Amino acid sequence: MKRYEFGEHTADIIIRGFGDTIEEAFASTAEAMFAVMTDRTPITLRETISFSVESIDREALLITFLSKLIVMFEVDGYVFGDFVVTFTGPGSLTAVGRGEKFVRETHGHGITVKGASYHMIKIEEGRPMSQGACMVQVVVDI
Repeated sequence: MKRYEFGEHTADIIIRGFGDTIEEAFASTAEAMFAVMTDRTPITLRETISFSVESIDREALLITFLSKLIVMFEVDGYVFGDFVVTFTGPGSLTAVGRGEKFVRETHGHGITVKGASYHMIKIEEGRPMSQGACMVQVVVDI
């Protein structure tokens, strides 16, 4: 099963993350976003960082989760290549990200992601297992 894929959009990028659970699909979506930001350069899993986010529902939680990661990239300079996401309530999650500090010479010249959008957002469960039982779709603004 593929972890993620990209879709075409007029001015932005559609990311679809897949997993056996919604948590895995959230993690795959975050990995895909960093693939965009680093031009798909491999990320060494040197450091582990844990954080939590809360929001009013799963769609808002996805946007809040990805927005937190964009801030961690822009402000703290981290890139992540692996995530474990655990829902801790209907509108909260804890994430463990593994990655390293961003180095342009190492991580390439990817596309700047400015934010995640509610436009075309989807969270699907109960899909055929060959496609990943769960799928999360989000548009990222570039």
